[in-house]
Amino acid sequence: MPVVGLVSDYNLSLPNITHLQPFFDVLLCDRAGVPLFERLGYPDVRYFCQFSFKRQFHRMHPEVNRDLDVGFAGNLNPIVQRDRSAWLHRVKALRQRSISVEVAQHLDGESYGRMLARSRIGFNRSIRGEMNPRGFEVPACGSVLLMERENLEVHEFFEPGEECVLYGQDDFESIVEQLLADDARRQRIATAGHARVQEHSLGKRMPLMLELLAEKGPGRRIVDDTAAALGRAEAMMLTWADGEASLAAAIDACSRAPDNARALNALALANLRCNGHTAVTQTLKLLQRALAADPAYVPAARNLALVLGCYNRADLAAKVDEHAAEQAASTANLESLCGPVLPLDYCSPTVAWSLNLQATIRRSRAPQPSATTSA
Repeated sequence: MPVVGLVSDYNLSLPNITHLQPFFDVLLCDRAGVPLFERLGYPDVRYFCQFSFKRQFHRMHPEVNRDLDVGFAGNLNPIVQRDRSAWLHRVKALRQRSISVEVAQHLDGESYGRMLARSRIGFNRSIRGEMNPRGFEVPACGSVLLMERENLEVHEFFEPGEECVLYGQDDFESIVEQLLADDARRQRIATAGHARVQEHSLGKRMPLMLELLAEKGPGRRIVDDTAAALGRAEAMMLTWADGEASLAAAIDACSRAPDNARALNALALANLRCNGHTAVTQTLKLLQRALAADPAYVPAARNLALVLGCYNRADLAAKVDEHAAEQAASTANLESLCGPVLPLDYCSPTVAWSLNLQATIRRSRAPQPSATTSA
């Protein structure tokens, strides 16, 4: 049986998943991700929309009054949702036009479905141009789906103007006002969107995935055990694996390639993750060894600068950070940029690094590294 990878939030986790090619025969992702992962040397990348709605919660609620003009519930973290955060300010500003608005987070299940069922219009904005879950949940609850015009996938699921409404930078407020002023049109679009979304249930989506996977592809990249162990160790950094398991994977990788900068970088971060501040001295030594092995390896330099900065060596941290910036700006080799970085969470520096790495990969001219596939 083929092993299938399914990736979504690569805008956050990209530094940790650039070397997973040996583990999947097929990688499924959104439209924007297909060329990205092809450039990273994944031999078989296919578009598949993995999102849908849950009938138990996302449905018409006849007992709920549709008394809210515009509703949105979702992640309000401005670090993760940078573009959406700016748009939500515009959504809230609609109140100045006597439009009732509710913006919320931490809603799920029944409470989330009821909130959408109260909304005449459900605001949505994706993070990667994908059809996200809200794109299906809003019409499932009988609200008009209001989606960004530049979305890469919405046309494949709904007919704009008939089953959903698209907005842009120059017409957002006017579109909302027009919809609220025309009850008949708004209700017609909501009804049509609700009917159409029934065709996109998860139960109907899964057979489509099986059809997609029925087509035989080239297979996974074939690499040696060392490369596979290293890819696994890097990927485990941001998973639910406990610290000891992550450290064991990194030790295994480093034992196979003791002078490899990527392996030493992975071991340094896994050691810090597992043992905390008691591992700082050993972590610094491992990162210094990584840079000695490959001075151009940017993740190790960036991580070394951060650790030094956290432990009162600001003078050295500035020099190392300057070196990392110079290498990142001058290198044409993606391998010098790929690898996990600190902090091991989705704080602002980590997200920014992931987004910058994504932009660099998209600018590259050819897949890196070149793919060696199975017969």
